[in-house]
Amino acid sequence: MTRIQLIILVALIIIIGALSYPPWAQYRKVSQADIDVEILATAIKKYYRHTQTYPTTLDQLVTDPDVDGWRGTYLQTVPKTPWGGNYVLMPKTYKVGIEKDHPRVPAKYRLGGIAEISKVYHADAKQGEKYWW
Repeated sequence: MTRIQLIILVALIIIIGALSYPPWAQYRKVSQADIDVEILATAIKKYYRHTQTYPTTLDQLVTDPDVDGWRGTYLQTVPKTPWGGNYVLMPKTYKVGIEKDHPRVPAKYRLGGIAEISKVYHADAKQGEKYWW
């Protein structure tokens, strides 16, 4: 193998790596957000089982909201989105997801987006029920 062939081979490997990194990074962020939403929904369901009420904020899963039946922290901390923002509760629709006006999350993954990352946390929802619209 000549040096020119080696240089061409290395250049091709670098180009392929550079072209495949952005989709892979996006996939990792979406996967992490999906896991986070699942964890939040599970914690909310536990909170409901113990208190017979749903939390009004995600912080109530971490600190005592002075509600009867609260049994310690349901989460160590409320996770941030992989894009660096906050998850939100939608009490009217019983969803937890990514806020609509998050500046760094692609619009399709926010609540109301075509690939919305959210989870219904209502006590009557089936276990493992997932919503990607």
